[in-house]
Formats: sequence, C-alpha cells, structure tokens
Amino acid sequence: MLAVTLSVDADRHADGYVLAEASWAMPGREEPFDPYLRDTALSIDTQAIKAAPVGERLAVSAAMFGKAGLDGTEPVAVYDRVGLFSAPWIWWLLRSHGCDAALVEGWGETRLDPPLAPPTQFLPTRDAGLMNANRDEVLAGIGTGVQIVDARPAGRFAGETPEPRPDCRAGHIPGSVNVPFGQLKSGRRFHAANDLRALFDDKTIDLSRPIITTCGSGVTASGLAFALTRCGAKNVKVYQGSWAEWGVDPDLPVETGS
Repeated sequence: MLAVTLSVDADRHADGYVLAEASWAMPGREEPFDPYLRDTALSIDTQAIKAAPVGERLAVSAAMFGKAGLDGTEPVAVYDRVGLFSAPWIWWLLRSHGCDAALVEGWGETRLDPPLAPPTQFLPTRDAGLMNANRDEVLAGIGTGVQIVDARPAGRFAGETPEPRPDCRAGHIPGSVNVPFGQLKSGRRFHAANDLRALFDDKTIDLSRPIITTCGSGVTASGLAFALTRCGAKNVKVYQGSWAEWGVDPDLPVETGS
C-alpha cells in the first residue's frame, strides 16, 4: 500500500479522485475558516465517527462515507482545514475499507469549486480490522517483535504533562516508542520520505517489522501511519482506541518516563 499524495488544480481536479473534506478539531478548538476550501468537497461527518464507541468506529466510518456520497468504488482524495491533522485519519479509515484513497497536502493553496453528490451506500471491499488494531492485539504485542509507536507529545508520553481527559492515567503503553506527530510535518505537508526515515532510524524503528501506531484517540496515530507508509513500511496498524481507551482501564499496564 502506497502513501499517495496529490495536489489539486484550480478546476477541482485531483488526478481523477473525488475530493472529500475530513476536518475534525480537538474539543474547544475552532476549525479555521478557509475561504478557499470551505464547502468545496463532499463532507465526511468526522464528528460522528469520533463519537462512536471504539468497537463500532470502523462500521460507523463506512456508514458516514456512504452518507457523504461515497460508494467505495471511486478513488477519494481527502483534506482538512486543521493543518493536515484529521485528514490522514480518514485516509487510513478509507484505505482500511479497501477504498483507493489519497491525501491532499498543501490545503488552501488553490481555490476549488463545490461538488454535489447524493448519499449512497458505501460498500467496503476488505475487512477494516486488517489495518486497525484493538486493545487485545496491542496487549499481546507488548514484549514481542511488534513495535508500538506513540504520536502524542513527549510530555504526555512520559507522563509529565496531564492528559486532557481527566479519567486517563499518565504515561504510555509499556515498551512503546515516542514519535510526536508535530515532528512528522511542517505546516500543511508531511516531510519527505528521506527525512522521515532519518527520524524513524533515530528512534530505532524497523520499517520491515510489524508496527502499531497509537496516540490520544486514533487521529494523529493515523498521520503517523501515513508517514510510516510513505517510508515503505508494509505492516502497519492503527490502534483506534489509543490512550483514550488504554489510559482509563486500570487492568492495562502503564509506563512513565521517556
């Protein structure tokens, strides 16, 4: 699976891809107004996907893709208005369902015209679980050859910065490695593959071995998965439950420190 990125021309063409907006902002943060990309593409209800229980997120995402007017057969290019924050998450979920999806980098650099599409039925062509890990898979991977990579900021990973969710413990999944999401990109674009590989090499991440990415709630973990895929990693899964699920379960192990 290749990490495809696209640019978009002024006529809303993206190499034959249907454009879909996938903006989602952290609670309390407003999505920025963008005169170029506001209401310019099929709109995916990211809030409904985010609000779904972790065990239902994959099924709900398929329903929301259909509600947006996608049927799973056409290539889809996704972008967001939050600075390339949530679009990689939706890109990952689309790919999880077998949809040909690409990520638009450099949003806001061109003007687009709004498309129109009625709701339809989105028909997945693969088991989305193949690209997404659940809590039991992550727990089973601790201490094995599976690499668990956390995209949260360093302070939260180390347990030195309070979690935004008051019911979450501080720290990280034992044995996991920290690669903060902010280190993966500059502004509206991810770094080039060579630069990303150097970052992963510095963290002793082996791209040829299985990797599970995690974060606070599955969003930036998907951006991390995109970056790993851009570098050629083939066996990557996203832990959609992430720390929002792991951190509140007292039966699951936690480590602190960097």
